[in-house]
Amino acid sequence: MGIKGARGTVGDQGIKGDKGEKGESVTSPSSAVPQTNWKQCVWKNLNDDRDSGKIKNCSFNKLQSDTAIKVSFQGNMRVQRTPRCNRWFFKFNGNECSGPMTIEAAVYNYWPSGNPNLLHHRSFEGYCENIPQGTVRVELWVGQCPGNTLGVAYTGWTSVSRIMIEEVSRPQS
Repeated sequence: MGIKGARGTVGDQGIKGDKGEKGESVTSPSSAVPQTNWKQCVWKNLNDDRDSGKIKNCSFNKLQSDTAIKVSFQGNMRVQRTPRCNRWFFKFNGNECSGPMTIEAAVYNYWPSGNPNLLHHRSFEGYCENIPQGTVRVELWVGQCPGNTLGVAYTGWTSVSRIMIEEVSRPQS
C-alpha cells in the first residue's frame, strides 16, 4: 500500500433527474399487529332461572370516543312453557343500544303436544355506536318479547357462559 495522495478538485454538479414513483408502505415489526382493546366476562352457573331482569354485569374501559363496541353472548338458553317467548338483550350504561339498533335475541317456544325442556347453546352479537369514552357498564338482560307471553327462561345450565366486549373502529359510511 502506498502513500495517500492529495485530494482532487470537486467537479460540476450534474442535472437533476426525474421524480421517482411512490414506494410501498412498510410497517415495523412493533406496529405490524394492531393494538386491540377487549375483555371477556366468564361465569359458570348451573341454572339462572330468572325470567326477567339483569343476568350479568361486565364493566369495560372504552379508550376512544370515536369507536364502536362489539358485544357477544355465548351460552345455553331456554324458554319453557308453550307458547312463550323470552328476549335476551344488552344494555350499555343502563340503556339499550340505539346506534344503530338494539342487540338482542328472541327465543320462542311453541310445542302443542307438551312442554319440552330443551336447552341449547346459543350466541348473538352486534355493534353499538355513540358510546362515550370511559367506563361502560355492559349488561346482559332477559325479558318478555313484545306481544308475547313471558316464558320460563334459563340462562347458563351446567356450562360456561361468556360476554365478549371489543372496542372497534367505526363502520364505513
